[in-house]
Amino acid sequence: MKLSYFAAFAISTVLASANHVDITAGLSYVKVKANGKTYKIERVSTPNTYLTNTYALTSRPSPPFFVQPFTVTEGVETYGELELLDFISKNRGVFIDARLPNWYKKSAIPSAVNIPFKLFLSPSKKLNKVLKSFGGVKKKGKWNFSRAKTILLYCNGAWCGQSPTAIHALIKLGYPKDKMKYYRGGMQSWQLLGLTTIVPKGKK
Repeated sequence: MKLSYFAAFAISTVLASANHVDITAGLSYVKVKANGKTYKIERVSTPNTYLTNTYALTSRPSPPFFVQPFTVTEGVETYGELELLDFISKNRGVFIDARLPNWYKKSAIPSAVNIPFKLFLSPSKKLNKVLKSFGGVKKKGKWNFSRAKTILLYCNGAWCGQSPTAIHALIKLGYPKDKMKYYRGGMQSWQLLGLTTIVPKGKK
């Protein structure tokens, strides 16, 4: 006898709660290393789990919280969660949390390094140090990014302009568009899918 859709759904829900909830078919978790630790990124397996923090808000004042376009600009690839997991688990480049520190201190995606978007908006010794760590070389006041690392930036979500602002600032500095990736979903989509977050080391 064939099961009805609802009966099948009920059974699958029970099985999911009894076992681990996969991220995608055949992928239960992803391990990433950062700051001398190994983090296991997985999905919440408890049924009836809801967002209870600031990411549960669906209405935000605009300005400044305008909905961001799916593509920041032509040439910069937009990532989803699976692409992000592949990027960080295989160490494909630098994973950047472009939010202001007050956001980062509350929660972050494992292995992300906090480089606030405002740093990219004006020249400074700290900015020079960051760009050099990305593979940039400064000669006669101009940056050469021929050996630039691939960087992936994120912020709070589709309504947040912090990582897009950083990307546009980097473009003005000459950073190659094909070396930048944008996770548009940000923290809100990440948490909506029940994926692991951490409170960065030393922050509470």
